[in-house]
Amino acid sequence: NFISNIYLSCDASINICMKNLVIQYYIDINLYPEVKKNSPSWLKIQSTNTEKYSEYSFKKYCAKYGHDFLRVSEPALLYRHPTWERFDLFFNNKWLDEYDQILYVDTDVFAFDHAPDIFNHNLGIKSFKSPAYTKYRGMNDSQIKSSMHTIFDNCDLDSIRKVFFQSGVWMINKNCRDIMMPWVQKWKEFDCDDGQFLNWCVVQSGIEYHDLSPMFNVKNNGLFKDWNYRKTYFLHSAGGRKYRDDSPLYNFLSSTFPAVSQGA
Repeated sequence: NFISNIYLSCDASINICMKNLVIQYYIDINLYPEVKKNSPSWLKIQSTNTEKYSEYSFKKYCAKYGHDFLRVSEPALLYRHPTWERFDLFFNNKWLDEYDQILYVDTDVFAFDHAPDIFNHNLGIKSFKSPAYTKYRGMNDSQIKSSMHTIFDNCDLDSIRKVFFQSGVWMINKNCRDIMMPWVQKWKEFDCDDGQFLNWCVVQSGIEYHDLSPMFNVKNNGLFKDWNYRKTYFLHSAGGRKYRDDSPLYNFLSSTFPAVSQGA
């Protein structure tokens, strides 16, 4: 009976008995000599207070809910730009052999104290998941075609409309890796950015996709709209101004996470 109760508990909530990881990649672009000279100054990643706030917020978030957190600082792939390093989650089996679910987050995303546990979603562990991104969902076919990279030329437009996600926050599992791998292996065949390629892999593979709450990826740098703190779980800053200490974002983060400003 004790063993049976354990399995019933595991079925009742996806978060129980699961080992989950939140991962970020924060790698110096100077390690990528082929793109160093062509990158704008704001992409030349260095240690800034902005990224420290992100790391601090997710360490605190993971400690609260009992998940592992890791920030990767050394390259494994050394392809084009540090943002491509996240495909190591597919190429290196160790990640999803050890963890049931892995959440990737950009280093300009910040977890607020009132954010619920994103892994407690009750959507199963076989689908690809990302916060709902509705930009393309109301577009007609011609609008989608005109706004998409050529990598999507042969993709089903309804799939793009329903699935296309913002690649700053997404969740995978072993089933995603295995089903998407034939498409991920084409990573060097296209001239596009890594977010477009990841979306292409999701669309073409046909992996089951689920929306998470859009509150887990609210894009805002404070320049054009209020912070709307209570309706945001994860704040995602946008643009290069976030690297300036006099930016609205920096001022907001310093008051939201004072421990970082105090050297915690």
